[in-house]
Amino acid sequence: MNTTTPFLTIDPVVSDRLEDVYSALDGGNWKKMINNHDELRIRLVSQGIADPENRSSMSWDDANLFFVSCTDLTRDGRPYPLETGISKEKFGRFPYGEGSSISYLRDWIRDSKRDTEQLDEMADLLEKLNSRMSGTSMEKGVGRLEMLGWLTNLETTNLRKAITSRCWIPSAEEPLDGGCHDAAKHIVAHLRAAEKRRCGVLLRIHK
Repeated sequence: MNTTTPFLTIDPVVSDRLEDVYSALDGGNWKKMINNHDELRIRLVSQGIADPENRSSMSWDDANLFFVSCTDLTRDGRPYPLETGISKEKFGRFPYGEGSSISYLRDWIRDSKRDTEQLDEMADLLEKLNSRMSGTSMEKGVGRLEMLGWLTNLETTNLRKAITSRCWIPSAEEPLDGGCHDAAKHIVAHLRAAEKRRCGVLLRIHK
């Protein structure tokens, strides 16, 4: 069991709320942010928060507050996972290294010499999805909540376009035959599902 890698999931999140909630919890003005998001205020009240404007009155840690504030829910308030079929399991525990298809793709792609700017954008977006939360108060919370990074819907679309473009090729030294293409396939399945929902994406780790 000690050699089992963590399981990763890509969860749908409310795109137009991500940057504001993130900034507010990362040293910004929480009250001002709440006053600009009426739907978020209603959501927090429904979760038992009597005074959503007052961050100091809440017992929740920043990680759980970010997750509750941004996760995409159905109309009756239930989690609304992305429909990705077999890609959910294939993405969840990639058979190499730390078990992350995102890390594998990031580490083993090379410039195809066709579009270096798009490759740079792809690398930047992969890194944001993989580590945007790193070092912040939102990275880990009670209940074993651990989040790695997120992308808005626009960033999700840009990453999908980059991965499905010809801006990269697998390294000749990649350790798994067809590993980059396999990793890309399952990542793209999640990104396409998020595009259909017009939502952002959040990368979580389950240990």
